[in-house]
Amino acid sequence: MEIQASAAFMIQANSLNAVRDTLAATQAAPAKTPEQHADVILQLSAAAQRLMS
Repeated sequence: MEIQASAAFMIQANSLNAVRDTLAATQAAPAKTPEQHADVILQLSAAAQRLMS
C-alpha cells in the first residue's frame, strides 16, 4: 500500500511540475494576440486537467 501511495505522490508531483513549467513559460513570454491568449488558456487548462486526474 505504501508503494502505491508513493507512486501516486510522484505522479502528482510530476504533474504539478508540468503545471508550474507551463505557467512559467506563459509568464516569460506574455501573449500579445487573441490567438496567443487562447493558446495560453488551452495550455493552462490542459495542465490543470492533468493535475486533477
